[in-house]
Order: sequence, then structure tokens, then C-alpha cells
Amino acid sequence: MTTIQETASQILDVGQRRFWADDYEKRMDTFADVVEGLDPAARAQLFDEILEQDSGATMSWLTVDRLDSLAREGRITANERSAVLEGFGDAYVAGEIGFQDAMAFTNIFGSGAVGGIGLNPDPAQLEALLGTLSAANGGDPGFIEKFATAMLQQRLYSEPMAVLPHERDALAGVLLNALDEAGGSSSVHNALSSLSGGQKAALLESLASSGLAFRNPSLDGTAVRDPMAIVIEATSRHGGSQDALEMVRFVSASSTGNVLENHFHDMDNKPYEERADALGELFLTHGDVILTDLTVADPGQTVGSSNDRSTVTGENLLALSNLVRITGLNPDNPRADAVMDMVGDFAAANIRAGNLTDQDDVNGDGEVNALDIEARDAGNGRAAMIGAIMQDAVSSGYVDLRADIAARDAFVGFVLDVAISAIPVGGDFAAKAITDQVSGALGGLSEAVRDRIAESLAAIPKDLLTDAQGQLTAAAKDAIIEALPEDYQYLEGIKGESNTFIADVILSASLRDYQLTESMGEYRSYIDQARGD
Repeated sequence: MTTIQETASQILDVGQRRFWADDYEKRMDTFADVVEGLDPAARAQLFDEILEQDSGATMSWLTVDRLDSLAREGRITANERSAVLEGFGDAYVAGEIGFQDAMAFTNIFGSGAVGGIGLNPDPAQLEALLGTLSAANGGDPGFIEKFATAMLQQRLYSEPMAVLPHERDALAGVLLNALDEAGGSSSVHNALSSLSGGQKAALLESLASSGLAFRNPSLDGTAVRDPMAIVIEATSRHGGSQDALEMVRFVSASSTGNVLENHFHDMDNKPYEERADALGELFLTHGDVILTDLTVADPGQTVGSSNDRSTVTGENLLALSNLVRITGLNPDNPRADAVMDMVGDFAAANIRAGNLTDQDDVNGDGEVNALDIEARDAGNGRAAMIGAIMQDAVSSGYVDLRADIAARDAFVGFVLDVAISAIPVGGDFAAKAITDQVSGALGGLSEAVRDRIAESLAAIPKDLLTDAQGQLTAAAKDAIIEALPEDYQYLEGIKGESNTFIADVILSASLRDYQLTESMGEYRSYIDQARGD
């Protein structure tokens, strides 16, 4: 029985020519034929033995370029090609092939997909490189997870830098796409989790600034995606609360400056679609933590900031405002309504907490004491903060609420949630009570519109108008919006008057409007100072 060592030796003898260059094509052809006939474990062992006997194989005859060239000529079948690539991947995962040989075999630096100036807009080389990385996985993402991790740690984000910045950024985007294709967001998360804090920060900077190259129209026929969106998705689906908060703060810091510095809005101040969609998912997945942790009063100066007027509260509220602007007040974002519902629910819950009395168990611990006063004050504070971030998001966002129906519906959903919070949970949620409150929040509606709202709500059973927390149900909210006039006259000029309108909506729902008025203005100042205004 022929051993692996003997098989490797026989393959290396193929194509040897005494007086001129060896016939590498013939050797690769033979190698592919042999590999196809072996089981996965034996394939990995053969790769290892080949490299033991010929340490320069991946620099001469054992290359992807030669494999693909012979496959195109028909000398190597599709099955043989797959067997070689899968055998290589298995051998690398098993440790039979080292990182240097893996880089050489895949031709990661010489594929032509990436160069010193970044991503090659010609899709052919990019598709070929991604095809190689994908085929090496077989049915398991183990290869790309290990290879991408080594590339990111040891070559792209190592010290000193081993490649040019634009080449590094583009290769990082290619690897993120390969990870996403092979194992989805789970594989992306596994690779990200292996990086140090500094490496991950540098990677995010790379993807935010250069990842937009993957949106080049010339690549429309390929399956590549914006790698920044891929990372946000992975953070949303597999990251913890702290990961989500760090991402929100990173996005805020990367959403300022001119078109070359702002990586989340285009020259028309519109959010980049795929990134906004991914951030919408992040908000909905981690919204409770994002809203709660970013609305804590902390007037201390931001550590390490060159802006001596910036505070922790200001930075947090600015980050939250930017997130709402990109996701909730974005008519092109399919998750806009759900985001605004979440913001509205949060505001309403805090308004209700702030409306409770000294005799109420505000924090629900079964006792009435000083902690309840703190909880009530925190509710008022958070309600004021939401008012401030909504004012900032609407006034600084690109959305024209007079023209974008989707944006108006999302915004009105927030208004309705806040308005209904003024009705005590234990009170009568009759259609008329809700209609009156909605009319007041929207600045007054005609009798005809009020009647339409009341009729729409009357058709819904009373116990289905609101949920257990006192929030309007989706059916009730949709009924109100459907009954409103299509031109939304009450929102005319909302961008110019957003501060007053939003303040009035929140204050009308609060029993402590005097306290919120002052706090809302103060928090707006914190946001402006954090921005450097």
C-alpha cells in the first residue's frame, strides 16, 4: 500500500525535466487527480507532506492561478478543482499548512482584486479571489474564520503596518465579505472577537472610510456588500450591550465633517442606505440598553476630548440623536416606523413615571421611599433628554417632513405615543379621550378629522386600543394615521419649528412641564457643545 510520503514523492517527480524548467502544469494536473480520490483527512496529510518535501511548492507550481488556468483549459475537472481547494482549506484548519503557505496559495496579495490604491473596480479579479476563499471552506467556514483572523491580526492591523493603507482597507473589506458569505454574521463576529481593542478600532476606521468602495456601480453584478454594514449586523446579532453602545458612539464620531470625513451621510446629507438599515437592526435589537444608557445625566467633561465644552451627557445625547436621525427619521429605512415606536414607548414610559406622586411606588419594588423620588426624577430627566434629541435629530436631519410620507408617518407615530402617555394607565381609554389628546398634541385638528379618528377608534374594541403599558396598539395607531389628512398640514414647516413643536408635544403630556422646559433646553445645549457649536 502506497504511503502518503510515497504519493507525495511520486507527484513531485512528475514533470521533472533535466535540462529545462519543470512542467508545473503536468505536476498540478497529477496532484489534482490524486487529491480527488482521497478522503478529506488524507488530502490534508498529502498537502502537509508535499510541503515537507518541497517547501517552495506554493511559490512555484502549487498555486491557485495554475489550478484555475488548468481548469479553464479543461485539463482539471470542476470536481478535481474543488477537491484541491477543500483539501487545502482542511489542511490549513488542521494546522498541516502554515499561514505563509496559505497566503501564497490563495494569492491574497497578488490576485489583482486589490492594489496599492484600494479595491479594483473590475469585478473579475474580486470574484475570483472570493471564489477561492469560498471554495476552500467546503461546507464549513472554519478555513475563512482562521485565515481572516490571521490576516487581520498579523498582516493588516499589525505593528508596524505591513501593507499600504488603501490596500489594507480593501483587503479587510474582501475578508469581511468572505466571512459573511461563508458563515454569515456568526463568522464575522468570531473574527472580530479575536482582535485587540486597538485592532478592532482601526478596522472600523478602515471600513467606515473605505468600505463605500464596495458600493461602486461596477460591482453591481457581484454579491459583495458594504463591509461596514456587515460589521454592524454582526454587532447587532452577536455583540453584547457594550459592543452596541460602542458602535453607536463610533457612528456618531464618524458622522461629522465634510463629505470626505462623514462616513454615514452622503453629500446631500442622506444616510447611506445599507449602513442605515443595519443600524436600524442594531437599534431594534439593543434599543432598551441604548436608550437607557445614553440618557443618564453625567455633566462631567468627556475624557480625552479636545473640546473642553464637551460632556459625557452631551456626547451620549449627540450619539443618540444621530442614530435616530439615521434610522427613525429616514424615509428610506424599512425599520423607521419600528425605531420611532421604540423611542415613543421609551418617552411615554418615562413621562408616566415622572407624572407619579410622592405616594406612588415608582420603581415597582413594593416600597415607597426616597428611591421612588429618584426614579420619578430620572423619568422626567429622560423625557427631557428624548425631547432634546428629537429636536436635534429633526432639525439637523435631511428629511423634509412636508414631502416624505414615510418620514411623517414614523414621526407621527412617536408623537402619538407621547400624547397618549398623558392619559393615566388606569383611566378610560375611550375613543373620545384618545381623540382629544391626539388633537391637542398635533396642534388642533378640524372637526371632520377628529370625527374620522373617533370613528376609526370606535370600530376597535376598547380593550384593544392600548396595551398593558398604556401604549397605543399598532391597530389604533394605524387607524389614527389613516384618518389624518394626506397633506399633514399640521406638520407644515416642522423642520423650522421643530424645537417648539416637539417641546409642546412632550410638555403637554407631562404634569411637570415647568421642570421639563428648563431641562430640555439645557440638554440641547449639551448636544450643541458636544458638537462644538
